[in-house]
Amino acid sequence: MLAGFGQRTAPSTGVMHPISAKAIYLRAGAGRLLWLTCDLICIPRPLADVVRAGIASDPRASAAAIGSEQICLCASHTHSAPVPWYADDGAPGVAAFAALLVERLVQVALEAIEAAYPARIGTAVGAVDFLHNRRTRGAPNHVDARVPVIVVRDVETDAMRAIVFGVGCHPVTLGWDNQAISGDFPGVAQAQLEARFPGAVALFFNTTEGNVIPSSSPNLDALDPRGYCGGTPAHTQRLGGALAAAVTDAVQDLRCDSRASIAVRTKTLRLEQNRADLDPEAARVMHSDSTEVLARYLGNDFASVVGLPRLWAAASAIVVERNLDEAAMRELMVATCYYLGLAARTARNMRPRPVDVAIQVLRVADFDLLALPGEVLVEVGDAWREMTASRRAFVVGLANAHHRYLPMPAHFAEPEAGVRYETITAGLEPNALQHILLAAVSLRSAFGTSVTTAATAARPE
Repeated sequence: MLAGFGQRTAPSTGVMHPISAKAIYLRAGAGRLLWLTCDLICIPRPLADVVRAGIASDPRASAAAIGSEQICLCASHTHSAPVPWYADDGAPGVAAFAALLVERLVQVALEAIEAAYPARIGTAVGAVDFLHNRRTRGAPNHVDARVPVIVVRDVETDAMRAIVFGVGCHPVTLGWDNQAISGDFPGVAQAQLEARFPGAVALFFNTTEGNVIPSSSPNLDALDPRGYCGGTPAHTQRLGGALAAAVTDAVQDLRCDSRASIAVRTKTLRLEQNRADLDPEAARVMHSDSTEVLARYLGNDFASVVGLPRLWAAASAIVVERNLDEAAMRELMVATCYYLGLAARTARNMRPRPVDVAIQVLRVADFDLLALPGEVLVEVGDAWREMTASRRAFVVGLANAHHRYLPMPAHFAEPEAGVRYETITAGLEPNALQHILLAAVSLRSAFGTSVTTAATAARPE
């Protein structure tokens, strides 16, 4: 089964583009960073835990003095890769893929450690023009068009060995009507860069994609299933090519340095889940209201006929088949969100418990990277850049776990927050990002302010 769209009800039909797990190991003085990237929808916390344990138990990691807090795993957020949930039982196909995924992630991490060589590191910042803010419907089109790039060169040969790059955008050029495995446009960009720079490995990370989609997608509400179908491989190739071209342009004048800083700091915060303040009775009323809406559209027996696993697909089918206007579409899809989110809670008649949320701050040369466990909205990246007073501060999203959407407190204060996709499906309470950002700035202060790196490409940021 492919992950990313609840509209899908059948397994994948084949492979459009191969998907990859990749790793890069960076060391400078006492600093260590083992960074794994993969073409997946997200990194579930159980998967990350098993992979970290597998790496840490190997003598090669011990010899390199790599602790679990120095390991960062992140996903590209492609919506056309297999479901990555780690499971010992359940659907055989999902369990088999999970086992393969753990094996390959541990393998590639250990191979990266073994293959370490003297290197020089440089950074650059490019830009793309295909981003669209779906939450504002492009008016204003608030996005972060920057493309952070890290280049690693072999000291002895000066050959480019690795390119780590990112952008903030949902990889949804291929929608729910696509049933073939693909890394979407980030996968195409990686493949093109590896072809353009033979011998180099290209690794992708998503930045602030939470409320951003490609300009090739229809300008529809985030809840509207009609906005995520009809995409073609041509769109994937075009946007992947544009991203690869932006990276190529950014590194043209890049010089690298063997004295670049490498540092990682990790902290775990105990935070409340979204809507944890709802008492059981309020949750029951909200669930009941959602049930009434769903019954009007899907029939009074929808709970037994459709069931939870196929509810999103059934609601989406109604939107498409009846071509609902935006008000009706929003009513139905919002009710679906609340019903799915509250079903287990009302059955247990208890509030959700606080969760452990791990964050990381990475210093790579002159880049200040904040790794967050979920889908990060553009405004979070703005706040991180402002709080660090750094033009080279970026977010690494979908990292180490998945607490769903991560909006700012201001998003929850908006009049329509209760019917907006990114806030009603947020995983953490409204003030969570404020706590996270303050903790991240404190972690960064341990690095100090001095950064040693080579001159970077003289291009606008």
